[in-house]
Amino acid sequence: MSENEDKKLETPPTQTLKSPYMLQIVSLAILAALMVMPFGMDKMNLLNYEQTPQLLYPFTALFSGLVQKEFYFFYISCFSFFLLPVAFLIILASIFYKKITQNIVIISAFVAVTLYLAPTLSGMTVFANTIRWFKSLSILVYAAFFTALIFHIFLISRGIALIKAKNEAFSEYKQLILEDEKAEKSDKSEKQQGNKKKDTTEVAEPEDKKKINIKTRIKELIAAVNDPEKKTHLKNKIAAVILIAIIVIISAFIYTDLKNYKLLLTQNVNTTGKNQAEQVAAIYDFSDGLHAKISAFLEGIKKTNASSPFPHRRVDIITTDSTAPIFLDKIDSTTELPDFNVFSYTTESGSVRDIPAEEKRITAKEAAFYIKHFQNASTRNQPIYKPEKGTCIYIYPITFSRKDGQRLVGFSVVTYMKEILNRPYFQAKVFIFALAAVFLYAVIIITLFLADFIAAPIIQLCVNIRKTTNILSGILSGNAKVEANRLVFEDNLKTRDEIKTLSHEIKNIITLVRRILPYISFHTLQNAEKDIGPKGITRNLCFLFTDIRGFTKMCEKLPAREVIMILNRYLNIETKIIFDHGGDVDKYVGDEIMAFFSGPNKEINACKAAMEIREALYREQQAAMKVGKETISLGIGINTGYVTFGPVGSETRKDFTSIGDTVNLAARLEGANKEYGSKTIISEAVYKSLNDSFICRELDYITVKGRTEVVRIFEVLQDAQKTSSDKLYDLKEVFETGLGYYRQRKWKTAEKYFLECVEKYNDQPAKVFLDRIAHYRNSPPPADWKGVFAMRMK
Repeated sequence: MSENEDKKLETPPTQTLKSPYMLQIVSLAILAALMVMPFGMDKMNLLNYEQTPQLLYPFTALFSGLVQKEFYFFYISCFSFFLLPVAFLIILASIFYKKITQNIVIISAFVAVTLYLAPTLSGMTVFANTIRWFKSLSILVYAAFFTALIFHIFLISRGIALIKAKNEAFSEYKQLILEDEKAEKSDKSEKQQGNKKKDTTEVAEPEDKKKINIKTRIKELIAAVNDPEKKTHLKNKIAAVILIAIIVIISAFIYTDLKNYKLLLTQNVNTTGKNQAEQVAAIYDFSDGLHAKISAFLEGIKKTNASSPFPHRRVDIITTDSTAPIFLDKIDSTTELPDFNVFSYTTESGSVRDIPAEEKRITAKEAAFYIKHFQNASTRNQPIYKPEKGTCIYIYPITFSRKDGQRLVGFSVVTYMKEILNRPYFQAKVFIFALAAVFLYAVIIITLFLADFIAAPIIQLCVNIRKTTNILSGILSGNAKVEANRLVFEDNLKTRDEIKTLSHEIKNIITLVRRILPYISFHTLQNAEKDIGPKGITRNLCFLFTDIRGFTKMCEKLPAREVIMILNRYLNIETKIIFDHGGDVDKYVGDEIMAFFSGPNKEINACKAAMEIREALYREQQAAMKVGKETISLGIGINTGYVTFGPVGSETRKDFTSIGDTVNLAARLEGANKEYGSKTIISEAVYKSLNDSFICRELDYITVKGRTEVVRIFEVLQDAQKTSSDKLYDLKEVFETGLGYYRQRKWKTAEKYFLECVEKYNDQPAKVFLDRIAHYRNSPPPADWKGVFAMRMK
């Protein structure tokens, strides 16, 4: 293969080529936009609506004269704007310089955007002095802020994803969930195609008996855990609890702090406004209406107004030209007040003509309302709001002191813009809400990491349990080999808490199950929770019986421990082969095994297992002969048919097993090997299902003990695919020819063929028939004899 072809194979798909550079391109575009777009705006002049605030740009804000050094944090944070071009250059270099990794790109962009958001938010708390500030803010400022915020959130989520990707436990847990979802989808598709395909060899169970076995329950448990509609991740719960608690705390803090601040601010504002209106009225009374003194006082107020924390719009003195004396302490609801139509004094810097006419006079109705407002002790210190003007006024009656009392001559009116009075409270709200938003945003990020940190050992525990569950599910479903050593639980948590203790206890339970598993029949485990009922069910199974020849004699010369070791060795070899071919062991009876196979190819699988067992035993015989030990042989019997399958035993100890004539015949066929000197005998029912997969010869017609029905039996000689010579075919043909003459009572011809089998192949069944021919020559069988041999032994 050429180098170019090698490179083509190594080149990832187009999508994977674009994806590493997509982050750089997006980051560069966003950083470039943030560098040229405005990030804020100067304060609004609340006394001059016509003055337009100036926009603030990242690299010119420090030199615009709007950013004062006494702003501290905002002033210092403005220097962070110069990190934007630094990050821009780093990300740009990463496209050409491969050593600058994705992590460096993400960190550079994250730091730059974070430090961009800091002066943006702090500038808002410094310059936002009214709700109109936000309404007048350029759309470019909003676009820049939300672009930076969304990009910041994206970088955080990307960082969290990278951290999780490096967490092996999380990645493995996610992979296991995906595998379970795929398995669940495949199960659903199978159900949609129709009812589950039942084993053609089994009789259908009644529909009213619902099977709920261990495998099904494990699947349901896994499905319940993975169901997105039912599942709530632990880390989500942790994050939700922490966030709710913090939100409640922050909300309570904001509410109480703003409430107290507003109350204190309102008291200060009302005191200031009320005192100023009262001072004006007192000066007017004290000066006895002299123009020079009043004008000088108002001029002083006008000069100090600019430095006041709550500058008023103007101060007015409105009097009446009525000569009718009205005394303040004698005014009641029946008193008729005059119109106060003389606009005597004002601090308005512009032309008096520009002041609306309705603000330069007080009608009798308004005067009555103002007097009532003044006489009420609970409202005296409160302003009178003018919503249509966006103003509020503090009123105080102007009087001349006379012998008859305080003569009402007019009112002092101090007018404030409502925005100015609300400015400190509004700025406090902006600051507190901005600080709370930053704090909450940081808490969300910290909580996500904290939740992952807390949930990490639990996820690891879930992974370990899931892996063990999958192994157990595979074993119980028959998709995996039934080996206790495969059932393991990894206790690899590093924590020292209750989760570690739980993991250790689960490991102890799994260890106990692993130790018990070999002592419980596998099909007992599979069927323990099926609602089969005491009568059992009918199943079509193929049974294989094996029995070790000469084992009892060998045991007489060996100690018990060594006998157990030898027996376990042989049984382990046989069991493994049976499992490898899809069978299961029903029970062990001393050196005998009762196994069964299910499914459409059960007879073929049983015969394959039998042949492999014989091969394994032959190797054991050869190894024993080399060291001078006694050898053993094996007899195998196979039969297939319907049996009753169900729980057998007492209420305190039960086992699932098969009962019926099919089982009994398989056991008798295994014993028949002793009679014929054969190794593997099968029934005619098994033979018909092999479809020439094996070389089999017909052995005899027999009746076994306990049965009167004649059984046609065959011996399995070898797997047809593994036969490399014609010897077995020759033996089969010669033996079956002799068997035909034997059944026709042609003893001499039959003897010739059986002798050929003995001379050529030292065939043991042929020797048996030679002995029978010798017997029948001396004692001929009855006239109705059809070649059936009656076995008297099991």
